[in-house]
Amino acid sequence: MHEQRMRVGEDALEERVTRALERVPEVRIPAEFAARVVAQVPKRKEIAVRPARYGLMAMRTSVAVLVLALVVVAMHATVRSVIGIALEWVLCAELVALAVWLSGVRELFVHEA
Repeated sequence: MHEQRMRVGEDALEERVTRALERVPEVRIPAEFAARVVAQVPKRKEIAVRPARYGLMAMRTSVAVLVLALVVVAMHATVRSVIGIALEWVLCAELVALAVWLSGVRELFVHEA
C-alpha cells in the first residue's frame, strides 16, 4: 500500500513536470525595442570604392600578346604546314573575339538582369 501511494505520488509529480515542460511561454517584446537597438548601432562611414578593372587590363594584355604571336607566326609562314595554318587561324579567331568583346558589341547579346 505504501508503494502504491508512492507510485501515485510519482505519477502526479511526473504529470506536473510534463505539463510544465510542455507549456509554451508567452513572449512579449516592448514596443520601442527595435528603436533602442537601432540607436545603439554605431553609424557607418561611407567609403568610396572604385571598381577594379583587372579583367579589362587582362583582355588588353591578351590582345597585345595575340598580335605579337600572329606576327611571329606570320614571319615563319614560309613553311606552310597544317599546324602553322591552324595556329594562325585560331589566333586570328581569338583576336577577333577579344576585339568584339572590348568594343562593347557584347552588350547586344548579353542581357544583364
